[in-house]
Amino acid sequence: MAKLVFILEDNNDLTELYELILEEEDYEILSFSTIAEFREHSTEVPDLYLLDVMLPDGNGLELCKELNAHPSTAHVPIIMVSAHSDVEDIKEQCPTADFVPKPFDIDHLTQRIASNIISAGEK
Repeated sequence: MAKLVFILEDNNDLTELYELILEEEDYEILSFSTIAEFREHSTEVPDLYLLDVMLPDGNGLELCKELNAHPSTAHVPIIMVSAHSDVEDIKEQCPTADFVPKPFDIDHLTQRIASNIISAGEK
């Protein structure tokens, strides 16, 4: 069964790129462009969250904290993706999240996703 990845990204071009890359890697994808849209699907729990930091209706780091605090999603790996934040700031605000800077190398991104999903499965 394909692993499910939730993508929260407000840039449509990047969302299409993520979808293309991850579908090629046999992931099932649900994409959202706002936190409000994301919350509409909060009853579903994916295998990984891929979150942008800067969003039109909020901050991906705040959402990261919420996901980590909720018992049904605390175990799900999170990868923060941003061109605007540094790793230290990400780790301070959401210590459990992995970080991939924009622009990213496609192979690096897919390796981080696979590694996070595998690590979560081993816990």
